[in-house]
Amino acid sequence: MSRQQAVSAAARIATEPLSGALGARVTGVDLSRPLDAETWSVVERAYLERHVVALPAQSLTPPQLIAASLRFGPLEPHVLSQYHHREHPEILMLSNVVEDGQPLGLADAGTYWHSDVSYKARPSRATLLYAIEVPDEGGDTLFVNMTRAYADLPPRTRQRLEGLKAVHNYEYRHSQLVREVGIRAALTEEQRRATPDVVHPVVRAHPVTGRKALFINPGFTVRILGMPERESEALKQELFDHCLQDAYRLRYRWTVGDVLVWDNASVMHAATSRDLPASKRRTLWRTIISGDEPFETAPAVSHGVGRP
Repeated sequence: MSRQQAVSAAARIATEPLSGALGARVTGVDLSRPLDAETWSVVERAYLERHVVALPAQSLTPPQLIAASLRFGPLEPHVLSQYHHREHPEILMLSNVVEDGQPLGLADAGTYWHSDVSYKARPSRATLLYAIEVPDEGGDTLFVNMTRAYADLPPRTRQRLEGLKAVHNYEYRHSQLVREVGIRAALTEEQRRATPDVVHPVVRAHPVTGRKALFINPGFTVRILGMPERESEALKQELFDHCLQDAYRLRYRWTVGDVLVWDNASVMHAATSRDLPASKRRTLWRTIISGDEPFETAPAVSHGVGRP
């Protein structure tokens, strides 16, 4: 690309905040084509500084979504293989649509506060969601800025959290949803073996920026190690009550063609789609970008997000 072409491409891009707490909308980006260095720099900066990035007005095939996702890093299929895209297992189908008596995708995906794949030794670096069809009302996605929430904790609480570790497990919430909602099937023995307990620091440093964030969530964090159960539950609830204040929140209202990408080291999120009636169709494609083992301190050298 010539310098003149690069300047023209950069001039088409605009960034605006989605809320005071977090999030940015970046317009003028076409994810159906490889991103040039200038465009990627804008997207990456918004991702690192605002944690949630909306890229509206996209028109993508499954291979194009996969290619755009790979810009952030390698992909991994979700453990619930029965909800994979039929031709592209890197894509998880999130949908309340039923065709010929069979669900098109996972209808109740993420309808609780969580951080994607915190139940694995290497949690997801980023998540991409692409809106195929969305209702005119309902089905929003909620986010919380866990970096800002940590920074606002009283010094005594931050000191208390130093060195603490917590157990994360996928079936912890999945089995509850099977009992209470009845939409999804119980884990198979193979899926259960693929998601054993893992242990992560309660506070993690971002692998690129080094900024610290709370890294526990109601969905997958079972208990805090080294504490009696009652004390662990009380501390978890204290931290969740703090994080879920309006000052740290973003509500994202979907439009067809939106791509949303977020940083799982900095936010937790929740879908609001569980109670959508069948007449309000909602289908999104999701990809998961593999991440890094969480540490309490950041690496000495940062290489940015995704591939150079």
